Amino acid sequence: MPRAKKSYGQNFLIDQSVVDKILFAADLKKGESVLEIGPGTGLLTQALVGSKARVVAVELDHDLIEPLVKHFGDKIELIEGDILRLEKLPVEDRNFKLIANIPYNITSPIIEKFLTQSPRPTRMILMVQREVADRIVAKPPQMSLLSVVCRLYADCSRVVNVKAGSFRPIPKVDSAVVQFDLKQNSDPSAERIIALAKMGFVSRRKQLHHNLLPYLRVRKPEATSDDVKSYFIALELDPRVRAENLTIEQWTKLEQMMNT
Repeated sequence: MPRAKKSYGQNFLIDQSVVDKILFAADLKKGESVLEIGPGTGLLTQALVGSKARVVAVELDHDLIEPLVKHFGDKIELIEGDILRLEKLPVEDRNFKLIANIPYNITSPIIEKFLTQSPRPTRMILMVQREVADRIVAKPPQMSLLSVVCRLYADCSRVVNVKAGSFRPIPKVDSAVVQFDLKQNSDPSAERIIALAKMGFVSRRKQLHHNLLPYLRVRKPEATSDDVKSYFIALELDPRVRAENLTIEQWTKLEQMMNT
């Protein structure tokens, strides 16, 4: 096994049972296009090839390119580069899936890129820190800004929790695999809803009406907390509600009401 590089945040997956669960969740069909970010040692890549899918893998570490080419040859399309800096995604089929055991330091930009920018995959299976997975799949009363953002663009679910010992070198934290089934038609007001939610979560200890008053005052300078509370009441919410208690549907309706 090659030596992992701290500079790339590498922790290579060695647990075949986790690979099997990832493959099952991906539900790949013969000939279907799948984009793998960071094939690393090729353990997951081997399973993808075995599924008869068309595998396109993007690897940043130059030292891993030669052994990957030697092992897989023309069974995969291997691209050396930074997935976040590629001008064009190396997948021609718009109905592609994305699978990745990504370095944790680029989790957020990877999620943002593939949730919001075209072309978007139909499904993403991502290995992330356990704590991040908990936030992504959270439901009221434990919602977070991350769960709001992700659920606006996709249906999110946990595939499996993964112990730190499933990697080499062993990381300091546990991980989890999360499945994102992207919505074909994302809400056109998603960015406005996210802007509202960012204000809502700016101070989690405060009741939501305090956090959202500055947002409302941009349109209505004379607005008061009671005006914000009136929207909550219309949505059958407690006027003292906090941001983590709202569902995606309630955030969506709240944004519509506050911008009407």
